[in-house]
Amino acid sequence: MDNEIYLIHLDDYLDHIDGKLEMYELLLELVRSLRHDLEAVEDAQALRTLCAYEQKAHEVYENWGIPDSYTESGDPDDLAQLMEDELLPASDEDTGEDSEKSAAVRLLRAVGQLTESTRSVLAVANEIVEFEEELDRLLSDGEKPENACAD
Repeated sequence: MDNEIYLIHLDDYLDHIDGKLEMYELLLELVRSLRHDLEAVEDAQALRTLCAYEQKAHEVYENWGIPDSYTESGDPDDLAQLMEDELLPASDEDTGEDSEKSAAVRLLRAVGQLTESTRSVLAVANEIVEFEEELDRLLSDGEKPENACAD
């Protein structure tokens, strides 16, 4: 699965983004609850550790690049820039509008062709290995292959 390109359906992508938002909100709720509990006990070290996790959660969230407008509205149109940045176009049509899009389409097409070629070569190689293994088994059992050339 290394270096394979996958296309993702829009609904799946939206579920992915919504899952990230839910995870972020749950983590922050956990932080708030623990902070409240720790403040009552006044365990300074535990509070510092908790604050460090909270800061890390904010940093991770910021790196996801999910627009605040989407967080508030849930409107998929607010994800247009993020989707353009993260997803390759699935179209095989070369629109000529933008050289980056054209390059992405050509790259996607080339990777698909390489994947198919590699799959074919691997299938042939597997057949050869299976044939050699069967031939070795037959010869080690003292059997002769069933063909005119084996006499």
